[in-house]
Amino acid sequence: MGFLIISGVVALIFGVLLLLAPEGLRKMNMQANRLMSDLDNLIYRYRQGVGICLLLSAATLFFVAYYLCKA
Repeated sequence: MGFLIISGVVALIFGVLLLLAPEGLRKMNMQANRLMSDLDNLIYRYRQGVGICLLLSAATLFFVAYYLCKA
């Protein structure tokens, strides 16, 4: 339920920005692209560590979901 509310709020904010301030949204997109490029380089540099952390996180999430379903 909370995920749907958060998704709705994000959609509302971006909808308003697209209608009222498209240039501001374009500038935010350019900054995000630069940040993502730097982040991509960092992730690929440490790909083994990041991969292991993601696998452990996924295992933890599956365990918690299983535990909550059985409780």
